[in-house]
Amino acid sequence: FKLVTILGSLILPAALYHFGKSFKFEYPYPEFASIGAMAFLYMKSFTIYGGNFLGTYAGEFSYSISFGLVFIFLAALYRGMQREKYDWLFALNCIILACIVLTHLITLIALFIIVPGVFFLKRDLKSAKYIIAVFVVGFFLSAFWSLPFVLLIKWTPTMNWTNIKDLKELFPLELIPALVLGVAGLFFSTIKKDRRMVPVIWTIIVLMSLFFTWEEGRLYNARFLPFIFIFIYLLAAYGLMNLYWVFTTGLSSINFTGAKQRFYKFAVIAFVPVVAFIAGAAIMAGNPLGPAWARHNYTGFESKADWKLYDDLMKYLDSIPYGRVMFEFDKSIIQKFGTPRSFELIPYWTKQPTMEGLLVESSLTAPFHYINQAELSVKPRGTVAGWKVPSRDYEAAMKHLIYFNISYIMASSPEVIADLNSDTRVEFLNKIEPYYFYEIKGPHNYVEVMKNKPYRYIPEDWIWDMREWYLNADNVDNPVIYDDGSEGIKQFEEITKEQLSDVPGNPFNAGGEVLSEIVEREKIEFKTTAIGVPHLVKVSYFPNWKAAGAEGPYLVSPSLMMVIPTQSNVTLYYGMTYANRIGVTLSMAGWAIIAVTLILNLAFHLKSKPGLKKPDE
Repeated sequence: FKLVTILGSLILPAALYHFGKSFKFEYPYPEFASIGAMAFLYMKSFTIYGGNFLGTYAGEFSYSISFGLVFIFLAALYRGMQREKYDWLFALNCIILACIVLTHLITLIALFIIVPGVFFLKRDLKSAKYIIAVFVVGFFLSAFWSLPFVLLIKWTPTMNWTNIKDLKELFPLELIPALVLGVAGLFFSTIKKDRRMVPVIWTIIVLMSLFFTWEEGRLYNARFLPFIFIFIYLLAAYGLMNLYWVFTTGLSSINFTGAKQRFYKFAVIAFVPVVAFIAGAAIMAGNPLGPAWARHNYTGFESKADWKLYDDLMKYLDSIPYGRVMFEFDKSIIQKFGTPRSFELIPYWTKQPTMEGLLVESSLTAPFHYINQAELSVKPRGTVAGWKVPSRDYEAAMKHLIYFNISYIMASSPEVIADLNSDTRVEFLNKIEPYYFYEIKGPHNYVEVMKNKPYRYIPEDWIWDMREWYLNADNVDNPVIYDDGSEGIKQFEEITKEQLSDVPGNPFNAGGEVLSEIVEREKIEFKTTAIGVPHLVKVSYFPNWKAAGAEGPYLVSPSLMMVIPTQSNVTLYYGMTYANRIGVTLSMAGWAIIAVTLILNLAFHLKSKPGLKKPDE
């Protein structure tokens, strides 16, 4: 696992060297490009955008792998355009592209920007057809994941990133030497009319333009910075290469003899190693953070000073009955275990589920969980981008935690501990300083019969509309259904957006109860006597959930599921949508195209190979 996480960083220098070779740059451009890759990897002006060592250690290792693959792909694509053959290289291009898609979306977006610059180098119909064919088959190979991603992304939280506009972010001090050499590279490429630099210059111009004009939303403009930086280093490598030739050409015009001739030869040979040494020395003199971050990451939780406490906390959680865990967030305490996200690993160390995990922001529940966290914690963590949270409100927090079927609370601040100690709805369990463990009293059912009739609502923006509903904690007994036009929910009264902040109660007269339930990772089974009555299922909604023995599931406020049983035994299971089925079919077709391409090329190769002549008798 450790080798996989660092793989992208390890391949980047080799990938840029290969990039230079494939685009037929003279010595020592590939070498300088590789040195530029090392300088980029050690950059410390950004830590979370990906590509460099710090980004990798901060968790963006998938981005780093995809980042390196981009340059391998560009090199292979350019070679394929020159060969104009649909052979093994075509198949390899399609597979590399699929790997880029499956490792990170940002790198794919960058690739769509870079490739037109590569096409400019060989502007003809055959090259256009080749590029289109690679992207079509590459999409097919990844379609089992990418098609559902595109079609179902609306069922994930809408990010609202605040873009950065500060020139210090775009031109950090550590990039100044590369910028100076980049200006030289731009000068030399212009006077020499070197078309090979078009993809590099094109990419820098377009990405810088997007950096300042990109609309705020799901995509953070800062994610373009690693590509801007690395292409500046590629331009700088070109400038340095030309300075090298100016230097060597100038020396060669002098008629050296004897010791001076030997010095000239040494200077020519030593130029690249000297540049590499100076670059390395500059990196070390800058006190790089990478080595320290690497030690911190790869020595594991067990090496941290507070491992004993963390281990005791996890062992205790594993010893108590199954139930969702909610922890009070306090970065100053949690980060001592190794990372502020240490408690996201509760399901790894224990049998207990938790509200916060690695992919928390992919769930519709994420924004509302952060409201819960802010209502409970004295020092809440950061939230989904652009999502403001309310001030601390213990009573609202408890109503929301009960609604989400939270069984256990881990508290660390005196304020929260005092509130819990005085609350008859919870029971004190244990104390492992600085944490106090409490259990919320109740049956802790994932499925329950609704107390009030739900209202149906036609949303403008479901997540943001439900924010109004959720901020009034008294609304939890008065659910609202996403009105998608289904026949099964037309029986319910419609509600307007203005009513969401204070939904009126609408009690049921029907009785009934849930007799039993079994909850697994991708299946929920329950038995009920309340047939025909809406049931709340306290699991995040996603279109892949299907129901047998009930109508639905429907999306119900704020992010959960509702079913209407048509029989006593009901099963919800995580199945496939039409997007999954089409995606899998396209991926199978993609692999069939790859197989046919390779088989036909092998057959052609064998057929064209001259046969052995029989020896004369």
